[in-house]
Amino acid sequence: MLQMMASGIARKVNMLCLLAAIIAVLLLPLKKEIWYDETVSMKCSKGISHDTPESLAHLTTISSASLAKLNTANNVFTATVVDNSNSFLYNIGLHWFTKLFGNSISTYTLFSMLCSIAMLIAFFVLCGLFFGNSIFVSVAVLLLTMDNIFGMSHEIRAYAMGVFFIVTAGIYFYKFTFTESKPFYLLLTGLFSVAAVLSHFLSVYIVLVFLGVMLYVKRMALFSVKNILAILLPIALIGTFFFCAARGLQIMSKQNETIKLAAKGFSMGEVFIRAMKYTAINFKVVFPAFVGKLPVVILSFILLISLYVFGLRSAINNEQKRNLNLLFVLGISGSLFLSLLCFKSHHYTAIYYRYFSFGVPFCCLFTAYALFVIAGDSKTNNLIKGGLVAGFVLPTAVLFVLGQVNAAPLIKYNHIAIARQIVQDNVTKIEVPEWSDALLIQCVLPEGYKIDYVRSPLTTNFTLYKATGTEVVPVIKNDT
Repeated sequence: MLQMMASGIARKVNMLCLLAAIIAVLLLPLKKEIWYDETVSMKCSKGISHDTPESLAHLTTISSASLAKLNTANNVFTATVVDNSNSFLYNIGLHWFTKLFGNSISTYTLFSMLCSIAMLIAFFVLCGLFFGNSIFVSVAVLLLTMDNIFGMSHEIRAYAMGVFFIVTAGIYFYKFTFTESKPFYLLLTGLFSVAAVLSHFLSVYIVLVFLGVMLYVKRMALFSVKNILAILLPIALIGTFFFCAARGLQIMSKQNETIKLAAKGFSMGEVFIRAMKYTAINFKVVFPAFVGKLPVVILSFILLISLYVFGLRSAINNEQKRNLNLLFVLGISGSLFLSLLCFKSHHYTAIYYRYFSFGVPFCCLFTAYALFVIAGDSKTNNLIKGGLVAGFVLPTAVLFVLGQVNAAPLIKYNHIAIARQIVQDNVTKIEVPEWSDALLIQCVLPEGYKIDYVRSPLTTNFTLYKATGTEVVPVIKNDT
């Protein structure tokens, strides 16, 4: 009876924790400014590619109506390919979302926020497969909510969508591999994995673990007729996309070569240090985020491995050991994969916190699950159990709070403010230094708004033509 009451209380606490996490997504950040990569996503979603300014170079004047004609689904695909073929599913989703709900900056960010909320719900379901109604579901949700990954919840980028799809794929992967081998679960694993990759290519490192684990567990049983039929559709979808978008992969290769030529030195040791740092932080041993010195990084990584070993020793059955091993491999796969990319490219670009996003939910789930297993070990002192939970949750909470309090993003573009002023003052003509400036303004003007853009390459200002005269505003543009 008492156990049922405790389970009921834990279920309510977990639901409240999920609700609090959703509210956090909706209320944060305290301040929002866009940066270069976000402008790329905005333009791609409007069918504007890197080549568009060059195609307009012969013009000195162009109307908003002419630019609006670029905003087609076909051009979204073309713009995505010209960029490097990555994030098509996000770009086309953002295209239709802004078509329906308008071009305000809040609409652009809302799309990612809704993806993040969907991801939280999917993560909550995934946690239930490991914890049941345990209070450690809340621990996992808190660890994820306080991670840097939630910076991407408000960014006009594909990370939130990709994480949602990969977590959802994880639900059906776990069900197919360890609970009930329904071909339908395999189909859904494949479809959501493909959706994740088409949202962001780097989610592939989680997909590779899914595939490897299924092959290891199921062996030849994976290749039954029904299972093969179940994976034909996902394979056909991903194959068709890459066949049509092959040019973008060549562009990505050239981009990588450009970065390599610009890189100043390369050290394999530096890759290992950076990988250890991000691995520790992602698994919520967050001390290197406060002090990034080598001894702190090494000690934090050792603490993570200690948690892994302690968890395995505290496991009471093979299922717990299996789950710990599975989650650890999923969580660390990003570090291994991104490090290999660095070794191949001879620069450090791949070791970047955003690129770990797709493994972070599994890192948080591993840490919460290891604490759950240790908490169930009767041989471990209760004071140690409480200290371990606090030792992971409290530093993560402090880091999260400091990140929000100190968040003061630089204004890298004032094009959004200019677009607001255009509508407010009923501006019908604007001079811009470059067509890229006009294209970004066009992305956030209301559908059907009529204005003429005039290119004046010798100036560094916007000149707004109003009924009451002209206003000159310096351009703020930092493409880094």
